[in-house]
Amino acid sequence: MNREDAAWDQPPLDAFRGTLQSSARMFARPAGSTIFLTGQRPQAMFFVADGHAVLTRTDVDGTPLVLQKATSGFLAEASLSSPTYHCDAFCRTACRLIAIPIRELRAAIERDARVRWAWIAMLAAEVRRQRSNVERMALKSVRGRLLHFLAIEGERGKIHLRGTKRELAADLGISHEALYRTIAALKREGALAEDRGNLSYLRAESSPECKRSRQPRVSGRRDR
Repeated sequence: MNREDAAWDQPPLDAFRGTLQSSARMFARPAGSTIFLTGQRPQAMFFVADGHAVLTRTDVDGTPLVLQKATSGFLAEASLSSPTYHCDAFCRTACRLIAIPIRELRAAIERDARVRWAWIAMLAAEVRRQRSNVERMALKSVRGRLLHFLAIEGERGKIHLRGTKRELAADLGISHEALYRTIAALKREGALAEDRGNLSYLRAESSPECKRSRQPRVSGRRDR
């Protein structure tokens, strides 16, 4: 089995394989390369088969905001019904992408119930992820956001960072300096371990959060 066939075997692409694979194309992009830009007209729906891609928008003071992260998933699903892109997309790491023509995808959703329900299920999962992100961004402290990220996105409090800490800080909506300080403080408390790109929340007895509760503590202080 070649790499493209293997990509089509993973959900949710497996539901689209019979109807859309013949019209789709796979291509590679290096880290840092642009996938599309704000204002361009969507011609294809992109699936990130390998690597890590992000949607970003720049706020009024020039700070890039991460709107979506995609790994083994679709990117900018709303472009299916939008005349133009409202954000930029680029590859954080080297990526292999599958481009499915928008026209063919719309037609498949309209005529094929299996494709339609697979698309609905994928959107529902994305809504759940975005709700978790909204919940995280509502937390006022850097500590609260970081521990929420580890609890929700990690496996038993452990996660392997796909990018740099600067990129993680952007994902959390905080400065990288504040993130470095918070990681250092948690490590001093014995509540966090860092090894080869992995961050692990230990829930050690020395952690103030664990002495009060098994849930991450949310401080009212904003550290930026």
